Amino acid sequence: MNTKKNIIIGILALSFQGAYSQFKTNIPLDKNVTTGKLKNGLTYYILHNEEPKDRASFYFVQNVGAILEDDNQNGLAHFLEHMAFNGTEHFKGKGIIKMLEKNGVSFGKDINAYTAQDETVYNISTVPVSNEKLIDSTLWVLHDWSGSLSLTDAEIDAERGVIREEWRTRRTSDFRLKMQTDPVLYKGSQYSKRDVIGDLNIINNFKYPELRNYYKKWYRPDLQAVIIVGDIDVKAMEQKVKTIFSGIPLAKKAVPRPYFNIPKHDELYFGTASDKEASSSSITLQYVLDEPLLKDSIVTRKNVMNSFYTSILNNRFKELLLKNQSGALNLKTYFEPISRLNTSFNISALAKKGKIIQAFEEAYTETERLKRFGVSQIELDRTKKIFISSYDDFINNKDKVDNDSWADKLTNYFLKAKPFLSPEDDYKLIVGIIKSISLEELNAYAKTIQKPTNQVVLVTGSDQDKNDFPTKEAVVSVMKKVENMTLEPYTKKENNAPLIDKELKPAAIKKTFEIAGVKDAKGYILENEAKIIVLPTNYSQDQIIFSAFSKGGKSLIKTEDLASAEIATTIARSSGLGNFDNIGLKEKLTGKVAQAAPFIGQNTQGFQGSSNKADFETMLQMVYLSFESPRFDPNIFNILKDQYKNRLETIKKDNESVFKDSIDLANSNHNARTFIFNEKFLESIDLKKAENIYRDRIKNAGDFTFIFVGNIPDSALGLIQKYIGNINSNPALKENYVDHNFEPKKGKTQVHFKRPMEVAKATVYLNLTGKTEYSKENALTMYIIGELLSKRFLQTIREEEGGSYGVNVGGNLELIPKPTFSLALTFDCNPDKQEKLMQIVWKEINDLKSNPVNANDLEDIKQALLKNREESLKTNSFWNTTIYNSTLNQIPFSTDEEYKNLISKINQKTIQQFSKHVLDSSSSVEVIMSPEIESGK
Repeated sequence: MNTKKNIIIGILALSFQGAYSQFKTNIPLDKNVTTGKLKNGLTYYILHNEEPKDRASFYFVQNVGAILEDDNQNGLAHFLEHMAFNGTEHFKGKGIIKMLEKNGVSFGKDINAYTAQDETVYNISTVPVSNEKLIDSTLWVLHDWSGSLSLTDAEIDAERGVIREEWRTRRTSDFRLKMQTDPVLYKGSQYSKRDVIGDLNIINNFKYPELRNYYKKWYRPDLQAVIIVGDIDVKAMEQKVKTIFSGIPLAKKAVPRPYFNIPKHDELYFGTASDKEASSSSITLQYVLDEPLLKDSIVTRKNVMNSFYTSILNNRFKELLLKNQSGALNLKTYFEPISRLNTSFNISALAKKGKIIQAFEEAYTETERLKRFGVSQIELDRTKKIFISSYDDFINNKDKVDNDSWADKLTNYFLKAKPFLSPEDDYKLIVGIIKSISLEELNAYAKTIQKPTNQVVLVTGSDQDKNDFPTKEAVVSVMKKVENMTLEPYTKKENNAPLIDKELKPAAIKKTFEIAGVKDAKGYILENEAKIIVLPTNYSQDQIIFSAFSKGGKSLIKTEDLASAEIATTIARSSGLGNFDNIGLKEKLTGKVAQAAPFIGQNTQGFQGSSNKADFETMLQMVYLSFESPRFDPNIFNILKDQYKNRLETIKKDNESVFKDSIDLANSNHNARTFIFNEKFLESIDLKKAENIYRDRIKNAGDFTFIFVGNIPDSALGLIQKYIGNINSNPALKENYVDHNFEPKKGKTQVHFKRPMEVAKATVYLNLTGKTEYSKENALTMYIIGELLSKRFLQTIREEEGGSYGVNVGGNLELIPKPTFSLALTFDCNPDKQEKLMQIVWKEINDLKSNPVNANDLEDIKQALLKNREESLKTNSFWNTTIYNSTLNQIPFSTDEEYKNLISKINQKTIQQFSKHVLDSSSSVEVIMSPEIESGK
């Protein structure tokens, strides 16, 4: 979800217990939600919400998924999800997508679906509500999904190829490792047999009735919910739902929907998995737990304590890692749902090479320490402060929770009876629980989390590290050793010093200026020449977005020092600020909603940050210290170096990394400044150089522009003068970026190579690039060309050929360091089809020059641009980004009328003319990675 409640995302995560059980909660549903159940069993939830304004999201939730497939249907639940977009009673062929895209609702971005083991969820989001006909049509789409899919023989056969290519694309190293560990975690359960994407042999060969049988058996109103959230008349929408959905019949002999257990076990289950492309070695201890049947306030309280427990233990893990004496690269603990009936408590360690058992012992020791001695009062108080602050931020910005976030929560209410409260009641319940949890209660609860039964240990890594995998006996021996060893309680010293320990006086404002096209924004130049832009808004109740930039970036760094430049801000951000190290700074900022992160980019350096009104000063203090008192901790550098060393052990077998490096080198014509992660990079990084580069780039406030957008407090300008105005500067020093000619060689570059692969696939990249005049119209046209090709490839390569799961296309026109266009695409495919698909790619590209584009496609894209612009205008992030880019590039902001005029000027003729101009002048880079044995599956 996109709200500030992510910090306790697991607090109310609950699920069913027992086959054929019904989820229940005695916590009342938010009274603002209109809900009901039709005679056919279909449930509906309708909620008025105005984020974004004049939009609504429609969700169709099926309480069925891959877990309900028969063995001869393995993969058909997911196949059926695809078929929902391939013809229904009221929308023939691709009629659903055509109807929605005509109204600016885009496939992929706004129209989507997913299938899991236990549910299938469809969504149509950000639908304009002013168009009554569109609202009715959208409801009829949901109606047809319920029981009126066409499922024609021809459409089924056409979709087999798409699913095959999705199967190929998703067979990553992580997926293959999971396929090896799932039979251990889910031993004896139906979950061990269903991976959603399914059996390729079944996908290729199933008989048509098998898909229709699954559809008829499980897609039915008593297992379905319609969820509508948006800027709507709730009563009128409820009447529409009743009218449209009441006529859907319920089968007379409906089969009860079963739920599947993970069998209990006293023995510790142990499994290992390896893959030659795996990038790291890890070990995870999982305690499989039952979820309670009733979701009441007692369960909610336990979930709050679970979140407290993992937060505190993860903080201790972080402290251990920062000492850089560990066998682990990372340690973490968390709860996660693993089925409808079960969750698991996990202790996980990402290990340094050859140190898996050592890393596990360290993680288990800290867990045992907490279990034995509990948490300290300081840790509990700090955690309460963090969580309450997060909820304060949530309640202050409750009106900015978007439709999809509420729809997602209502989906969980329907599927899992996860309580759905109004923001006010949610705040009251959770914050009340947080405040009432005592040290004694939390410590007593912490002793109950780890059970002696239903334990699973999973070890994963690369093929070359298999010899370092511990045995089950070794893991059990470590657990017994730790449980019986003498341990000391956790102790921690606090740093109570102020964040800034010197007196600062506000600097004067030298002059003011206007921001072209943004009349409500005000510009100020301070005594130190720092340029400040402030735009007060009320788009959010309590949010300020901050950014800053100056020109130069890595373009001003010597080639031999670029490796150290790559790590400069990473080390600074991880080392703390001023008198506070990493942990000390985190503790000092407990409960604060403020962040400010420096960056050094290719041509600029600057900051990205945010805060609420109350912590605006804290954010400014962090910016001040990032300039005046950054830290560069040798421990952080050594930890980073260890992580890089570990990555280098496996990166040569990582096909995606090799593919990316090949693209970067071809696009830069092997420019010596091209960043490649390899042994030379590791040998070149130097802590002192990184510090010097940081101090050279993040300096001189007089060459920076600082931008603040949002609910700016009355005291803001004075605070900006105090902190930004006191950053050292050299007004005489004005820097600019240097163009190092990162561009491919003229003409055609082809890089074709073969790699060993577990699953045979070809991966294709094509980039057409060159120089052209920059204008807003040209930039928009370039984007539209990318979108037009995306639509064409969806039709030709995905649907007609079944050649790829999808072709990603992007058209772009950059101004820095010089006006350059790029039309880039990438896709995975069956190696046997690669040559034919490339012929289609080139045909579609050349058609842009020789034939007018499809008028309907062009109009759909223009409508989507106007719709997205209308939505974006009401967000702080849009305005901050817009002011940032227009100030950096010296291009005035386009008003609504100017933007609409720009869009209206773009037509079939201008697209064809511009396509011919850029494509005829472009150089091309083609990178194709194929398997060593070219035989597609």
